[in-house]
Amino acid sequence: MNRNHAAAMFIGVLVCIPLLALYHFGFFKSTAEWFAVLFARGFILPAGGLKQVVLLQYGYYTVMAFISAWVCIEMTSQWRRFAFLLGGTFLTVSFSCIMAMSGILFEPISGSLALWFAGIAGIAVGGSVNAYRCHVMRDYFVGRLSTRQFEELADQNNPAKMTERREITVLTCRLLNHGELSTGIEAPQFEELATHFQRSITEFLIARGAYLDDCNPRQIRVFFGFPLSDEHHALHAVQVAAVLRNHIATVAREIEQRFGKKAQIGVAFSTGPAVCGLFGVSHFESFSAVGDVIDFSSQLCVLNAEYGSKVLLSARTYALVKDAAEVRPMEMVSTVGSSQMSEVYELLAEKGTLPEADIRARDAFWQGVVQYRKGELKQAQESFASAAIEGREDLPLKYFVERVEAAQKGRSSPAKDTPQHSRKLAAT
Repeated sequence: MNRNHAAAMFIGVLVCIPLLALYHFGFFKSTAEWFAVLFARGFILPAGGLKQVVLLQYGYYTVMAFISAWVCIEMTSQWRRFAFLLGGTFLTVSFSCIMAMSGILFEPISGSLALWFAGIAGIAVGGSVNAYRCHVMRDYFVGRLSTRQFEELADQNNPAKMTERREITVLTCRLLNHGELSTGIEAPQFEELATHFQRSITEFLIARGAYLDDCNPRQIRVFFGFPLSDEHHALHAVQVAAVLRNHIATVAREIEQRFGKKAQIGVAFSTGPAVCGLFGVSHFESFSAVGDVIDFSSQLCVLNAEYGSKVLLSARTYALVKDAAEVRPMEMVSTVGSSQMSEVYELLAEKGTLPEADIRARDAFWQGVVQYRKGELKQAQESFASAAIEGREDLPLKYFVERVEAAQKGRSSPAKDTPQHSRKLAAT
């Protein structure tokens, strides 16, 4: 039995005992007689008249007291609480009329009093319980969730639901050249630069439904699908990342204008199972998640520095969002200690938003990657040439063109049994 159920039981007992005493000493006798006269005038009663069943009165207001207290504690909307009380009063009066036509005298006042007294007490207790719950949860989630999501999370009233193994999507945004930036300017300037990066990215992501898990001068990590459950977490992450592409370009320009340094910012996200819950001790506790999906997201993010790409996503994420995203393939990757290979994709835009020229370039790029993996180097070179758009710098395209040229000249020296188009991800 949780705290709210115990409070409802206690309120129910406190309400029922005085009503039972009032009934025993005849407080409701005159009320019952008044209703008997009223029913005799308004209804066609059975020949034997009305008979009062005291146990029915006791049972009814006892049940109503407990139900009313429980509903008004659990329900967070004030108008819904009062709507329930008004509806319960209407049902009590209606029940009294039905019983009268069946030959049973049931006065509705005691039941209505039980309903309202228990309901008002439940509202008072529920308000304090909800306020306390929000106060406790605010310590964990302030600054990590949007106001709307925090209110939704507080309304769920079941913190245990956040401790479980579930599939989530992890998005990592990294300052790829943070080491270079930290040594190239004075410490106070870098502090200001890092703060600007952190504030701009975190505010953007939180406002769009992400949960901020980690934020430091090097990288920002957010979750979709935790702590609030979301069966479309991968889709929502892709939609946010598609808009984030333009935002990180704006942040990079602002950093260059204010600090005279060119910031390289990369984004990557992956989807997979994770153990979610409350981790840490004392003041260092926080709701977070643990799993390979989190490390994989950070490792993918570093690959942006290799490709010159902006946003990368894992094969699992792509499988969930392929009907909603425009992507192109990069390489096959595996983690340290694992021989299993998986595809990496670059996110270009949301589905249906690419111009026709970009679609043709993307298709040519995709064909070139496939040909390169098959060892058809000449055809791959021609496809990559068709993928170029005049006047636009395409660093991932440049990366693959250089790989093809190196393969043609015999400069590639992959490890034994490892394809040229694959790589091992380094630990971050």
